[in-house]
Amino acid sequence: MSANLTPTCPTDCNSLLPSDHYDFCKPTLNFGEIEMIYLAPGNAQCFSDWLSPVEWLARISDTAVGIDAIRRFAVVGDQPAASNDEILISLGRKVYTPKSFTLNLDIDDTDALNYEFFRTLECNEVVKLWYKAGNVLFGGNCGIDVSINANYTIERGRKTLHKIIFTVTWEDDFSPQRGTSPI
Repeated sequence: MSANLTPTCPTDCNSLLPSDHYDFCKPTLNFGEIEMIYLAPGNAQCFSDWLSPVEWLARISDTAVGIDAIRRFAVVGDQPAASNDEILISLGRKVYTPKSFTLNLDIDDTDALNYEFFRTLECNEVVKLWYKAGNVLFGGNCGIDVSINANYTIERGRKTLHKIIFTVTWEDDFSPQRGTSPI
């Protein structure tokens, strides 16, 4: 699977549809939930090739101090359909606002370090995010600039897990770039 670059939108009414893939007998399917997220400071440098395992291995660290260090978390998560508003303009035409994206993520590893990481997110900083579902990685060279609303939850019951719940949000005209995960 190649990286999807930002689409080129038509500039007038004369446009052609892009190529597609259709195979009735062997469709390409992707299964699974969001299982990993990768976070970097909002001012971290972009990758030169985000699909290179060498670049990821050089930057992923649970303890390194540095503006380009990337933290990783195992999560259980989903991505509902993005929302946007339809606006009626002249001649009955319709346009759409940028999309609002949301990821709902649960972290069940609630040790002291992860708890303090969660508390830091309460500072309302914008961070860079990449996320992985199955063998598909989303985020592109520069990641996605996101806001994270994080909460610590304790449910009733002696056999329930404490969780850190992340609600990740961002706005964009297009869905994030994706590619085959190198990590």
